[in-house]
Parts: sequence; structure tokens; C-alpha cells
Amino acid sequence: MKPKLREDFRKKRAALTPEEVAKKSAEICQNFIKNLLPRIYFAPSSFSLYLASANEASPATLAEFFTENKIEFAYPKIIQQNQPLEFILAEKNLDFAANQFYPKILEPINGKKILPDFLILPLLAFDDDLSRLGMGGGFFDRTIEKLKTQKPNVITIGLAYDFQRAGATLPIENTDQKLDFVVTEKNIFARS
Repeated sequence: MKPKLREDFRKKRAALTPEEVAKKSAEICQNFIKNLLPRIYFAPSSFSLYLASANEASPATLAEFFTENKIEFAYPKIIQQNQPLEFILAEKNLDFAANQFYPKILEPINGKKILPDFLILPLLAFDDDLSRLGMGGGFFDRTIEKLKTQKPNVITIGLAYDFQRAGATLPIENTDQKLDFVVTEKNIFARS
């Protein structure tokens, strides 16, 4: 069932034009900045962003906002298959390269490792329970599980287009991690 759902939501996302991706991504980020950030942010705390690929909702506007406002953030790095991600602090002159396993994913080459307080991540679909359908590698699920042992109060936030909200409950496995929030162009969904 998950492979079929992934295929369906991938197709919907792939149908977006570059202009639609840019417009919708900016709306999602503005919704985050105006309506969620004031509710959750405390200084000093750090975020993890990602470099969008395959028409994912892009957090580029958040990266600009965080940089301008001196809010610390990092980017995830895949270290090994079936392992949690590491997070590299976004500093001036941070270099990126294609991941060795997933060449379409750009990630930091090296830098200072941090543990973020807020994990902002992409998704293919989400449901009303804030279960997340990812790309299938399990990287974020393993990472969230590990982070919660190191930072029990870590907050997880998915960025998504409104159409990525699934009409029904997603099939989940016991290794799947629920999100705390999902931010779309028009809405903020919070786990009750």
C-alpha cells in the first residue's frame, strides 16, 4: 500500500511547475514564520532544514530568515544506509555535494556537527494524526527516534503543500515517527 501511495503523491508533486513550487514554498515558509515560529521558538535554539529536491516544499525562505535573524540552523547529512542522519551547522562557505547513495540529494560535505532542537523535514504525504509518508529510506524516522533519546523535547515539523494531506489514515509501521506540526500554504496542523 505504501509504494502505491508514494507513487501517487510523487506524481502530484512532480506535476507542479517550478513557478508553482517557488510560490507555494514561499507561502509555506511565510505561514511558518508568521504563525508557528512565534509560538515555538525560544533563544538560543537551533533548527535543521533541508535542501529541497524533486519538487519538495523548499525551506529556502526559512534559511534566509534564519540567517538574517541570526537563528542557528543546520543541514542533514546521510552518513550510512540504515543509520540516523547527522546535522552540520550552516556557516559561511559551507560546501555541498551530491550524496553518494542518492545523487539527487545535496548535503554538506563537512562542518561542525550539532543536535537541533527543531527538525524541519520534507514529506510525500501526511494524515490528520500527523503520520508522515516519506520517500521510503527511513532516515528521518531513525533520526527522530535517536534524537528523542538525546533531546527528549525535540520538535518535528513537516513542510507540505495543502494537496499532500491524505484523505485517509496513512498505513504506519511501529518504526514510523509522527510529527508535532505540519505547515502548509494555508494551515498549521498540530498533533493533539
